[in-house]
Amino acid sequence: MTAQQYQSLGATLQNTVPNPYAGIVPGSLGAGRITLQQSLYAFPYYTTVTVRNPHLGDSIYHSGLLRVEKRFSQGLTFLASYTKAKLISDSIATPVGFGNVEQVTITGYQNIYNRRAERSLDPTDVSQRLVLSGVYELPIGRGRKLNISNSVLNAIAGGWQVNSIAVFQTGVPIVITGANNQLATRPSSTGQSAKLDNPTASQWFNTSAFVNPPTYTFGNLGRVLPDVRNPGVINIDLSLIKDIAIREKVSFQFHAESFNVVNHVNLGLLSTTATTFVPGANGLNNSGTFGTINSARDPRSIQLGLKLIF
Repeated sequence: MTAQQYQSLGATLQNTVPNPYAGIVPGSLGAGRITLQQSLYAFPYYTTVTVRNPHLGDSIYHSGLLRVEKRFSQGLTFLASYTKAKLISDSIATPVGFGNVEQVTITGYQNIYNRRAERSLDPTDVSQRLVLSGVYELPIGRGRKLNISNSVLNAIAGGWQVNSIAVFQTGVPIVITGANNQLATRPSSTGQSAKLDNPTASQWFNTSAFVNPPTYTFGNLGRVLPDVRNPGVINIDLSLIKDIAIREKVSFQFHAESFNVVNHVNLGLLSTTATTFVPGANGLNNSGTFGTINSARDPRSIQLGLKLIF
């Protein structure tokens, strides 16, 4: 990266100058002339330099956990866990959607000489998460509260167990990249908030809140948006299980399972193209995919199963 004190030279950095390493190093960097920008690099005879030290970054995490549990009795057990957390870092991990799994990729710093400017909410931060789970053995059947003595009726209505797990989670922060000014890797803010009152998949945030920075300057946008996140998750799974005794040591177990039983639409993470700012001639966004969501998590699915236990 060009040293800070040379950025004011602007477009002059693209002028060519005699190359002091002409004929000494191979390839284009050994040509008779190179750009002034290349000549001002700390290592002008390399195209790239991988930094091993200082390390990738540092982080700080605070959280509070509330847990409520009902231990198994009278056929019922229940567990509720709520986490409120905040992860701050100056690292460069970026979440990427891969089906129902969120992976992480690594990108570069905008300005390696100013790590403080990278300090923000971590792109993988989940601010709130609530998980509810429970198992209930219905009190219907032989030997239970609502006793059924008839063998046929008991085989049909008795011995059912209901299981459920529900997840409610906020989305992870949004990382905006993109600029066209010979230096910046993210745009500047126009002073507007990127938050919309009623976001939709076709426009998840205010795309007019960003502008291309002046030539050879860094964008003033933080590493993540402060007030807009990717879509969260609301998912409820439900299952019914019934044991059907055949003989003393032989039985069938019937499963009826529904994932996302309420068929709630969980929009996916914004893709790379959806978070890449592409400036037009006026400096504002000119990309039709910027701020859009074109994926979703799995809809409701139902499966039935029968297991022989012996």
